[in-house]
Amino acid sequence: MNPTGRVLPSLALDYIGRQGLIAKGDHVLAAVSGGPDSVALLGVLTGLRDILALEGITVVHFDHRLRGKESDQDREFVRSLAHSAGLDFRCGQADVAGFARKKKISVEMAARECRRSFFFKTAAELGAQKIALGHTADDQAEEVLLRILRGTGPAGIQAMSPATGEGIIRPLLFATRAVIVEYLRESGLEYRNDSTNFSPSCQRNFLRLKVFPLLKEAFNLQITSTITRCADLAREEESWWRSHIQGLWDDLCLGTAEGWCAIDFEGLRRLHPALVRRILRFGISVVKGNLSGLGFVHLEPLMELVCAGKRGKSIEIPGGIEALVREGKLLISAKRCAGPELPREPLEVNAAGNYVFGGFSFEVGFGDAKGAFGPHSDSNRILMDRRKLKWPLHVRFRRPGDRFHPLGMHGTKKLQDFFTDCRIPRQERQAIPLLCDCEKICWVAGMRLDDRVKVDSDTKQIVMVRFVRS
Repeated sequence: MNPTGRVLPSLALDYIGRQGLIAKGDHVLAAVSGGPDSVALLGVLTGLRDILALEGITVVHFDHRLRGKESDQDREFVRSLAHSAGLDFRCGQADVAGFARKKKISVEMAARECRRSFFFKTAAELGAQKIALGHTADDQAEEVLLRILRGTGPAGIQAMSPATGEGIIRPLLFATRAVIVEYLRESGLEYRNDSTNFSPSCQRNFLRLKVFPLLKEAFNLQITSTITRCADLAREEESWWRSHIQGLWDDLCLGTAEGWCAIDFEGLRRLHPALVRRILRFGISVVKGNLSGLGFVHLEPLMELVCAGKRGKSIEIPGGIEALVREGKLLISAKRCAGPELPREPLEVNAAGNYVFGGFSFEVGFGDAKGAFGPHSDSNRILMDRRKLKWPLHVRFRRPGDRFHPLGMHGTKKLQDFFTDCRIPRQERQAIPLLCDCEKICWVAGMRLDDRVKVDSDTKQIVMVRFVRS
């Protein structure tokens, strides 16, 4: 007789300990569908309850309302299973098909979202620390292949984790389905089979029913273990990368706020492309909170923007994320929050000194035309003829209809047209400060001085303004 089924609980205990899945006194939700994997999960957890010193186990079941009478029978089967084990039972349900239509996503994805929502809500209500799922090594191998076929990068090969920061644990992720079935047979535990699992109607089922049997026949009977080892190795690699990338991020990040971060663009460009890609993923995760829906095809346009040094171009990323280069920074932001909130009221400048406005700093000084300021201006430092200014000065952002007289040009020009000529993306224009007097725009900060305030041979007194991007 094959002993693998009998030793499953002891193997699970060792795995739980090595992975740190459960702590003494934890209350665990056991997600049970009624299928063999989840029934085995419940059997193992109840058998180890005292050894693990669990505070409690609650059985949770989610009715997807997709299989009519069969779904009802699954629910009642799990309810009976929980009660026979003397455990509390909680059941949730949702119109998954309707949710999928409303969100325009697959039924499989809709089921996952609805199920997770119920699990986390129940965990919060009961004060449970962990949510145990019955995923096995076979599920892991299928997930690895699915991700590769969908174009995942190295991080994606790690597939499912034994534990997540949200409290999800997978105590049977090491065990093959054959070991699970043997354990159930030897323990005399009944289970139900979902009829939809035997139809190759979705990608995962196609892999399970068609592809894996061929792989076992043509390559290796232990192909599941071979593939899951790849996932384990990838997880170890990613653990090291996370610590390394955090250090790089601390050096390159120029600022963060809710739904927004700024990265040193030139510093980023000096890195190896492999590091650039990981820093970009890290930045997106900082803004979005996760990397859900982000694939290679979505990241490559952003990689091209960085590696080619492109400026003035905006890249959209799934999940309402946008990236663009502005003033030496790569800004990654949620569309609802394109950066720090900009002040609405102008800042008055009526004396020499340092001024702060909307995340920018202005240093203002006065002097003689032959003073120590020097004769030249640059993009971040300008000299103006003091007598040509109508005081007081003020700093503000653009308004509809703004015009100015760009230095070296004949006549005035709409600020909007000036930005267009300079290829400034629309998203950036509202955040460019304008230094004005009581009559006109004197300087589009960091870009162009107004011709009417320039220093000439008749200038006696100079106003110097230095612009600093905070």
